[in-house]
Amino acid sequence: MWDELWIENDVANDVIAAAVALAHGVALEQVEVIDGIATESARTSAVSVHRTRGGGQFAMRLQLSGTEPSDRRVFCARLASALGCKVLGDDGNVNPFTFMLYEQGNAMRVSVDIQQIEEHAPVVLGPYDASRDDEGHPTRPIRRLEPGSAQATRGAQLAKIVNEYMVEGLPRPPLVTWSPATTELYGALHKLLGTLVFRKATKEDLAHIREWSATLARTFPSPENAGYFVVELLEASGLVLAEPWDPEASPIPIQR
Repeated sequence: MWDELWIENDVANDVIAAAVALAHGVALEQVEVIDGIATESARTSAVSVHRTRGGGQFAMRLQLSGTEPSDRRVFCARLASALGCKVLGDDGNVNPFTFMLYEQGNAMRVSVDIQQIEEHAPVVLGPYDASRDDEGHPTRPIRRLEPGSAQATRGAQLAKIVNEYMVEGLPRPPLVTWSPATTELYGALHKLLGTLVFRKATKEDLAHIREWSATLARTFPSPENAGYFVVELLEASGLVLAEPWDPEASPIPIQR
């Protein structure tokens, strides 16, 4: 087996086979879908997919074996797009409670509920928060420079906040639970802010950022407990909303 994945929706075997073939770049007849994790394969295939019932927020559990793709993360991203739903997969980290969550056009490292994953029923709590502090005292990750030569423009400043927030350290799950709706809102806001690194904002962009960031702030009155990613995203939203957004303008000093 080269991967185990959790799939949001329960789909038919022929749909799984077509999606895996497309994501892997092999012919449809080279993919075999087998009901049951322990069931023997009936034929020799380039890719064998064992499927069984999932749990938690994911209706299916897949185990894949055979020819491994050149890049498993690219495969997972393509699979999520082909299936039109979320795919939860290994993030390559030794921590058993963090995963990569893939969906159409987006991928995010997330934390899952410890008890639920041990019961093979994964529930996503929210974006992964790599903090060097203990669970009771979250601190700001050390992950970006102050405005200066490395952030010569406001776009570079935004990019540093939105796109380079991952740091190494002891992983710590968020201290509060994220609802699926909040996770989707966070993802939408993060994705939109990422596009503004390279372009000016439209009136619709600014309205979305204003609405989504306000909702996130109301949802988490103490954003540090939700994971420092929330603090960072609210900071990035304020940066864009401070005045008419221009990625080529000079950086704005951030108040600590």
